[in-house]
Amino acid sequence: MTKKLIVALHGVGSNARDMMSALQPLTSQADVVALDGPEPFHANALGRQWFSVAGITEANRPGRVKAAVPQLLEMLDRVAQDRGVRRDDFVLIGFSQGAIMTLAAIAGGHFHGHAVAIAGRLAAEVASQGQPANLLLVHDRDDPVMPPTLSVEAGAALSRAGHQVHGARTAGVGHGIGETTTSIINRWLAGAKLENAV
Repeated sequence: MTKKLIVALHGVGSNARDMMSALQPLTSQADVVALDGPEPFHANALGRQWFSVAGITEANRPGRVKAAVPQLLEMLDRVAQDRGVRRDDFVLIGFSQGAIMTLAAIAGGHFHGHAVAIAGRLAAEVASQGQPANLLLVHDRDDPVMPPTLSVEAGAALSRAGHQVHGARTAGVGHGIGETTTSIINRWLAGAKLENAV
């Protein structure tokens, strides 16, 4: 059986290497490719970001996300071309700011495959479109950075638009990717039914 291909998007200030390390438990059933965000992170020489968080507000976040989506799609298409697959054939996994970008790609109708958003929020308009994505939202109950209600809101909005949304909560992970997180994702990738607990 051919392994799934995961394309992973890290959080702000992190990088592809760190994301690869965090998702190592998924490599038993998938090939994992992690991408570096296109912009340097101002507070960390080794960190990258998908869009600038300097002076970020609730009002200007959607505009920054929208401006970042085309470059993300170009990066995804390069991976798809290199691997000889379609963009929608791989599993898109994003954490934190990477999850924001994952949800934006789905909301805009740019990605229709399987996706996982870990500790994310929806900061993009949701387009009505006929081809749904299959989305897993994972959020820790005690996340001090992204309240879990943000995943609830994202799931509700995307579900109304016709996407297949599944949810799971972790405990004790905080704002990060823990063993429980990857265990849930592995079960979901293997086809296990998860309780909608986000």
